Amino acid sequence: MLNTRIKPFKNISYYKKKFYELKEKDLKNKWNVFFFFPYSFSFICPIELKDISKNINEFKINNTNIYAISTDSHYTHKKWIDELKFINFPFISDFNHNISKNFNILNKKDGNSLRATIIIDPNLIIRSIEIIDINIGRSIIEIIKKIKMLNFINTNENTLCSYDWNYNNIPIKIN
Repeated sequence: MLNTRIKPFKNISYYKKKFYELKEKDLKNKWNVFFFFPYSFSFICPIELKDISKNINEFKINNTNIYAISTDSHYTHKKWIDELKFINFPFISDFNHNISKNFNILNKKDGNSLRATIIIDPNLIIRSIEIIDINIGRSIIEIIKKIKMLNFINTNENTLCSYDWNYNNIPIKIN
């Protein structure tokens, strides 16, 4: 899947107290993070979601949309977001399992998404895939760092970024 175009989808999202339809073509011209979580009202997810909300301006500064996605219905997402109160980014309902199947992260045993982070570039190409155990939380700062690195190598052809890369480092050029 890495470095391939995302497959078409059409799902219901919830953001700013409104339901709306989201399609893959709506993601064009921005970086996008699909932040899959197993199910609403779980223990680890609110901690991760709070970190996203706290760092939402970093995503915006880096021309990036972030979407939380689970196989819960859009009504479940609404209920949970209304309870949490701090959410400031959209949730996508993958109730039809279409997106989870497209990314091969549907847990067939329970019908929930695995805990995964997918980064998609402005041309709808999958540039990063991370899938971890559902009992482990993710670092939002590390996701932002990956977006910065991907954006840098995207705009600076033949450049490499080591894990400890930052904008102050001299980029490594390859021939």
